[in-house]
Amino acid sequence: MKRILAILTVVLLMTGCGKERHHDFWDSEYGDSKVGYFAFSLGWDEADDALSPIDNVHITVVGKDGEVLKQFAYTSPEDAADQLQQFPEGSYKLLVTVDMAEKDGYIVSQASTSQGGALPDTKVSLSNPSSSPHQAWYGVIDAKIKGDEITIVKFDLKRLMPTISIVVSDVPDGVSMQATITNAAQYVNLANSTCSTETIDGVSLGQLASDPSAPGTLRIDDRTIMPTANGQERAIITIATTRNGVTSYSTVDAPIMEQGRHYVLNIKYDDITEYIHISGTDVNAWQQDWTVDGEILNPDN
Repeated sequence: MKRILAILTVVLLMTGCGKERHHDFWDSEYGDSKVGYFAFSLGWDEADDALSPIDNVHITVVGKDGEVLKQFAYTSPEDAADQLQQFPEGSYKLLVTVDMAEKDGYIVSQASTSQGGALPDTKVSLSNPSSSPHQAWYGVIDAKIKGDEITIVKFDLKRLMPTISIVVSDVPDGVSMQATITNAAQYVNLANSTCSTETIDGVSLGQLASDPSAPGTLRIDDRTIMPTANGQERAIITIATTRNGVTSYSTVDAPIMEQGRHYVLNIKYDDITEYIHISGTDVNAWQQDWTVDGEILNPDN
């Protein structure tokens, strides 16, 4: 069941007692147009996401064939839920972004106009593609306003970035390993949830670290990156292995990495070869385990 973090604290025109907060209708801000009100509520499919500290919520609203385009910024889901916004009666498209601020490592650029009532192109990228910032979320919804009524807009938030973990077991002493992604997308257009065809090559996942609880194991956990670029059939990962001062490179040919999913590769050191073909097995809606399959090409030792 979806967990709703932001709940409206009051309902318009209900009487309260004590110091309970309430909202009142106010005169139309749109001349003779009949108006209604939007109230915003944010929901997550994953309970753990709902527990994340949130300090940046941005909502774009487009309606009247693009004639109405408004933006709202809030400091929290509760702040967004506690305020009503007035609009003329009609149909609207809404986009919410959560924790995509510049301080969090994100760059969001939005067109100043919309075409035919569609949401304006809203592109999000990372200021440093290798920085692995904390997860961000967004949601898109259609909603209607009726005159003198409140419409509660419940956004279902989806994760922006995939997450990847790599675990290598049975690693000899003195070996170090690093991993990079070749064809991550430069940006995601949130208005239509599509990845760019342009790629970023050499996105570093960093160096695999020793696992204190499992001797002989090197790992990278929960690295966030941009999804695989649109038009790419596979995700390509390069693993650089250094032993006795000599570095060899392995190409990992894996399923594409989609927005919001968590990918896990468990592999033995002896299976790391010049070329590794990976298939994916879904664990749940969010996670996919990667396993070695197909032809293995062994490099010269």
